Order: sequence, then structure tokens, then C-alpha cells
Amino acid sequence: METLKKDTTFNSKFLIGLFSVIALAASIYLTQHFYKVHFPTTIGGGGLCDISSFLNCDAATNSPLSNLFGTPISAFGILTSLLFLAPLILSAINFSGIILLFGGLNLLGCVSLLIYSIISLGSLCPVCSIFWVSSNIAFYLYYKNLGSRSFTPLPIVIVTLTYLGTTGLGHLTYASKEKDILAIKDSLIAQYESLETLTLPKKLPDLNLTAVSDKNLPVKMVIFSDFQCPACKALSKMLPSVMRKYKNKIEIKYLFYPLDSACNSKMTYALHPQACNAAKIALCKKSELLRVHDEIFEEQKEIDDEWINAKIVKENIQDCYGNEKTLKNLISIVDLGNEIGVKSTPTFLLNNKKIEGVLPLSQLYILIDHLIQK
Repeated sequence: METLKKDTTFNSKFLIGLFSVIALAASIYLTQHFYKVHFPTTIGGGGLCDISSFLNCDAATNSPLSNLFGTPISAFGILTSLLFLAPLILSAINFSGIILLFGGLNLLGCVSLLIYSIISLGSLCPVCSIFWVSSNIAFYLYYKNLGSRSFTPLPIVIVTLTYLGTTGLGHLTYASKEKDILAIKDSLIAQYESLETLTLPKKLPDLNLTAVSDKNLPVKMVIFSDFQCPACKALSKMLPSVMRKYKNKIEIKYLFYPLDSACNSKMTYALHPQACNAAKIALCKKSELLRVHDEIFEEQKEIDDEWINAKIVKENIQDCYGNEKTLKNLISIVDLGNEIGVKSTPTFLLNNKKIEGVLPLSQLYILIDHLIQK
């Protein structure tokens, strides 16, 4: 018995194939993006689908649910998409039970990830959304046109083993790529050394995250960041490890670069509409910058007018926040970023060499170790 009813129209088959191919393409992109983010081979760069603080792929890619034992969730999307294409190619084989079971599980997974993204991450992955919508449209069309609802155990066992095998292969791939980081050590250092050394003002704003500030420290890290930027939050999560590992060897400054026209002359609109306000709060509490920095990023998804007003009261900075001088100081810091060519967040300088985006912690360690040993 065939998977689809004999009277299934050509248009239905075409649409099933089309949406399955779209889902497959989205899954392949997301899988590549996962490995690019976690194991980049070049310094700097960003993702095509990082559109705004809400619409971006990086928040999902860096989340705990991005993978299962090292296997990107999108790899299972590839299998599901191929499963939806299989009956169109192997029309003599009945895939009905497999489509119902794994299509239903895919639907449940998509809904769960959508809820997790919006509620827990406070963002929506555009390419993930393309997969969620297209794969479930294909499933719906299958559901309407299935020739039977029967479950045959052997094919289901085979497909289940394929999914389990993918999990094992993904775990081994992740472990292998972790080892490969050391293999690209020389390449990373060479790329870093080839970067232009920028000239900065001798006296930078007094906005230190590290307790020690000494011009003789071997490593200086200057971060230009936006409190509403998900990738900036990912970088901020790495800083405690960096500060513990390189205590008394690194100075880290946190300079504001909100993607918000309210304080950034390079912006024609407010991509992150509360970013300037959040930066003003941190500027008013620069004596406790590390604490405030961590708290704002921790509550990133909650930042809105109400949150800003409550934070101002909690920190008792009403006078400072409303002072025109505070805004002028903030704009001067943002202008410094514009002068050295900051175009996106996060951008950070490592001993005056500019790096855009987020590096994995292991690669950041490689560059810092290199600077200490020079």
C-alpha cells in the first residue's frame, strides 16, 4: 500500500515536496550555523539571521536546548525533512505509520521550542521558524492525504535507530571538533596578528569590570556592547571565567555601544529601543559596574519602560539618570566606538586589535595565552 491516497492531487504532492525541501534547507543552514558559532575557524563575523535582539539565531544556538549530547537539534530536522521527502521518491513503500509518529513528535518539538524561545530566551530564531512552519505544513498535508493510519513496527524501529545513530554521531563530531580547536591554534594567532592595531585615546573612560587596572598588565580587553544584544549577553557569560583564569593579568573595560538612535549618531532608528536607557543606568552606577552589568544582562528579556523605571528607583539614581550630563557622557563613549569603526555588537579590542562577534571561550583563551607569553 502506498503512503498517499491514490486520488491525492499533483498540487498536494508538489506542496508536500516544496515545504519539505524548505524545511530541509532551513535545517542544513541551522546545523552549519551551530558548528560555525561553537567552532569558528576565523576571527569575527556574524550570522545572516541575526536581525535584531528579538529576531536572531544566536540566542537559540547558544541556548542549552540547541543540542542533545552535542548533536545540534537541527540535525534531527534534516532527518525529519528527508523522511517527509522519502514517500514522494519511494512511492511503493508505505511510510504512513512513520509519518504519523515522527511527524507528530516533530510537531510537539516545534511547539515546545517555540514556547521556550519566546518565554525563556525572549527571542525568536527566524530560520528555526521557517523550519517549524514548513515542516508542519508538510505534515498537515500528509495527514490529510495518508492512505492508511497503520503502524508497522519494523520501519519505525529502523527510523528510531537512525535518529539514535545521529545522536551518537553528533556527539562524536562535537568531541572531535573540540579537539580540533588546538589544531587551529597557529591559524587563529596568525589571523589575530594580521589585524590592524588601532590607536586609542591614552585615557579611556573609567568603566572597568576587573578590580585591577594597571597599564602594565599584559592583556587589555575593551568591549563595545549593547545590553539588549543577545550575542553581547553570550560574551558577558564568558567574562567571569576569563577573569578567574587571568586574575591580575587582564584589564577588561566595558564601553557602551547601544544600537539605539537615542544616543548613537550612526543609528537612524532604535534597533534596541531601551539600550541607551540601560547604558545610562550602568553609567550612573559605574562604581558597581560589574554587578550592574551582570544584573542587566541576566534580566535582558525583561527590559522595557517599566523595568527601566523600576531599576532607576532600585538603584536610587533618579538625579544622575535624568541629568543631561549623563547622556552627554554616554554619547561621548558611543562616539569613541564610532571613531574606531565599531559597526556591530559585540565588538571587542584585544590589545587594540579589533574583533567582531563572539569567540568560543577556548579560542579566546588561545589568544590571551599568546599575548601573555609574548
